[in-house]
Amino acid sequence: MALSVCALAINGAAAIYTWPSGLPSLNLSSLADLLPRQEASAPKPDPVVAALKDIQSTQQQHTASLQESNQALQQNAAVLQADSMVLLSLRQSITDERVDVKKVSSQLSTLIAKIDSLQNAMMSDVTSSVRRAHARYGLSAAIRKRIARQPKYIGPVSVGGAPLSVPATVSGPES
Repeated sequence: MALSVCALAINGAAAIYTWPSGLPSLNLSSLADLLPRQEASAPKPDPVVAALKDIQSTQQQHTASLQESNQALQQNAAVLQADSMVLLSLRQSITDERVDVKKVSSQLSTLIAKIDSLQNAMMSDVTSSVRRAHARYGLSAAIRKRIARQPKYIGPVSVGGAPLSVPATVSGPES
């Protein structure tokens, strides 16, 4: 095949060399019009450049997202610090309240002890004044009669002995 291409090239060169000078020469521009033209198409984008632009766009989106996350983190840190201060204040208040409760409890215990001692002292005074003859009953006849005359309330009664509401029935004196 190479040999036939060489022979064709030699024949073409000989034909051009022996071309008569009186013949009009070929217009190469008209020959070029006969050949199909390849119009210049839009340059294809380089895939590497396109990939780099995509990467740059993604990085910008991530940067914006990180900045938003950073702002949220700073806000959360500020709220956490404020909450820590409130918690510390509440702990201090609870500690102060516990100290106050211990003081009041101690004072209450002392007061209860004093009341018990006063009640014991009064009971010993009352029991020493009871006559020996009625000592087995513990009360004088006059006091027993007075207690017997008082009506007995049926229903709720306060700690002091007074009825809490109007009783439905009142029992008479016991005989």
